[in-house]
Amino acid sequence: MNLPHNPFAQADGKKPTCMEMLQVIIDGEATDEQQEYFKSHMDRCLPCFKSYDLDMAIKRLLKSRCCGGDAPADLVEQIKLQIGQNTAG
Repeated sequence: MNLPHNPFAQADGKKPTCMEMLQVIIDGEATDEQQEYFKSHMDRCLPCFKSYDLDMAIKRLLKSRCCGGDAPADLVEQIKLQIGQNTAG
């Protein structure tokens, strides 16, 4: 089954990477069409599913522990790097 036109694609036809699509979703900047497309994509792409699940868990945790505000992007990246190092070893 083919996915519909990729709404994340740029005007020049360049298709975004999974991580670029994921970042738009995680940041809450995706349109409804992009969200639907990414949900379909995640059904077929295990790395996207795992990344999305991890990123959302981190975001929820930080939001609940950081006085209800968004955590700085560099803090989120540092946490993800440390988690990745701990799970790779």
